[in-house]
Amino acid sequence: MGRSRGWLLAFVALLAAAALPRAALADAAQDCAKKSGPEAIRACTEAIKHNPRDAKAYNNRGVEYLNAGDTDRAIADYDQAIRLEPKYAFAYNGRGNAWNNKGDQDRAIADYNQAIKSDPDYAEPYNGRGNAWRTKGDIDRALADYDQAISLNPKLTFAYNGRGNVWKDKGEYDRALTDYNQAIKLDPKYANAYNGRGNAYSGKGNLDQALADYNQAILLDPKLAYAYNGRGNVWKDKGDNDRAITDYDQSIKLDPKYATPHNGRGNAYNSKGDTEHAIADYNQALSLDPKYASAYVNRGLVYLNRGDYDRAIADASQAISLEPKNTAALNNRGWAYKGKNDLDAAVADLSRAIAADPKYTRAYVNRGLVYLSKGDFERAIADASQAISIDPKNAGLYRSRGAIYETKGDFDRAIADYSEAIRNNDKAAAYYVDRGNVHKAKGDLAAAIADYDHAIAVDAKYSTAWFERGIAGLYSGALPKALADFNQSTELNPKYVYGAIWLEIANKRSDVNSRLPEAVAQIDMTKWPAPVVRLFLGQLTPEAVLAAADDPNPVTKTNQVCEANFYSGEVALSKGAKDDASRLFKLAAGGCPKNYIEWSAAGFELKALGK
Repeated sequence: MGRSRGWLLAFVALLAAAALPRAALADAAQDCAKKSGPEAIRACTEAIKHNPRDAKAYNNRGVEYLNAGDTDRAIADYDQAIRLEPKYAFAYNGRGNAWNNKGDQDRAIADYNQAIKSDPDYAEPYNGRGNAWRTKGDIDRALADYDQAISLNPKLTFAYNGRGNVWKDKGEYDRALTDYNQAIKLDPKYANAYNGRGNAYSGKGNLDQALADYNQAILLDPKLAYAYNGRGNVWKDKGDNDRAITDYDQSIKLDPKYATPHNGRGNAYNSKGDTEHAIADYNQALSLDPKYASAYVNRGLVYLNRGDYDRAIADASQAISLEPKNTAALNNRGWAYKGKNDLDAAVADLSRAIAADPKYTRAYVNRGLVYLSKGDFERAIADASQAISIDPKNAGLYRSRGAIYETKGDFDRAIADYSEAIRNNDKAAAYYVDRGNVHKAKGDLAAAIADYDHAIAVDAKYSTAWFERGIAGLYSGALPKALADFNQSTELNPKYVYGAIWLEIANKRSDVNSRLPEAVAQIDMTKWPAPVVRLFLGQLTPEAVLAAADDPNPVTKTNQVCEANFYSGEVALSKGAKDDASRLFKLAAGGCPKNYIEWSAAGFELKALGK
């Protein structure tokens, strides 16, 4: 009996020992399916160890590797799952997500296609394929896939967010908001939907609501680099470049390979006048994404503003090669060609910009200014008028047409346009100055001074208003007031060369000691009108200044010869050589553009001389 009972106990013990691995395997499979993170990976690995043909375990581990950012291991597991089950839709979808993350959208689309073929009612691969199409720039295909995903699963949050992104890309911000709202309703803690909605509000110009959404996205996911980038854009649009840079910094810190915040930070630095840091950021954006057209456009704009037209053209051309209908690139390249005096090429590019977007007012304005340079006033006015018809409440467009009328010498129409600009925006000091200048050109110094007074009341730090009022005061006989205005102008803007020159003229007439030698330290003496400054300092003769005015660009030459004659006349007048001064002022009156200070000033001088 004793032996028999011992044998039975041993048999039961063996049974228990055999059952343990099966229980452990069951637990591992369950944890692999239900848990997440490292715990799920350990469980799936254990399940695979016990059953190397468990396709679901490979798929689930692939999901966790992908969530952990280990894309290569994820792909290896999805590969194995598919080898074991060639029609396994979940594995194809997961591998498609992995390829999407790696930036290989073509492989991703192939896998999503296979997932859909294996299970046509499976919504997720439509959503994933929509993401891939959007990344490739095919937003219409993306939209169709998001629609299908939502049709199959009306509660698929990601698909509403994706479709919202497409509507945002299309500029249909209200439709985008509807989709983002639905995504947030389905998942109030979905940070990406708040980020997307912030983008839509930003696109509509509703910066405060955009800011609130970016803040919420960051609260929900403090590591969401996109949200910091978006919030940086809002701060920049609000004019707070320092806050913008702080957010761009954080976005870059979270994702050093994310090109967009480098571009945004470059824009913020450019707005601050720090073009070196701006170019460095644009360079970095392009090193991360060599096909980033906006970064080429923005870097080219910095070069354009510097007068480096060849580099500006090169960058705009690169952007156009990437996006042939990029209106900003076409516009900027056209303006750079104008800078090089290649006016036909300028017209061609600006015409292409208009063809790409017939409502692009800036291209009409710029093409009008090119026609103005060609002396074609009618086409110039036609383009400016077309821009106004597109956006009739845009004060700047009336200002642009007013400038054309002013250059043409049609002062009454110029005044009418500047007045309309003021009616649409009475807080812009420059518009009052513009109208004042035309009143001055007409000889109505009282009306001119009244406009300059308005400009100073609007913006007391606007140096140009003080400068122009100084000239009007000088020719109205109020020399002490003129001198005070010139002093205020140069104090506000010590680098403005013409301010220093006119202060010198007023000082001579007031028998006040010259301040021009000390002003030279603030002036770039390597370019025009440095020869005029040297004329007043007694370092150059009028003949030498006239020689220095020569330029291969005929427009530039005309303008510089105009100034050489006028200021040589002022020097002659200060020396009592009235006949010589009269001759030079007549040359200026006949040769200066009618929108130049020197043209109207020459008329006042000749009147004072009785000529």
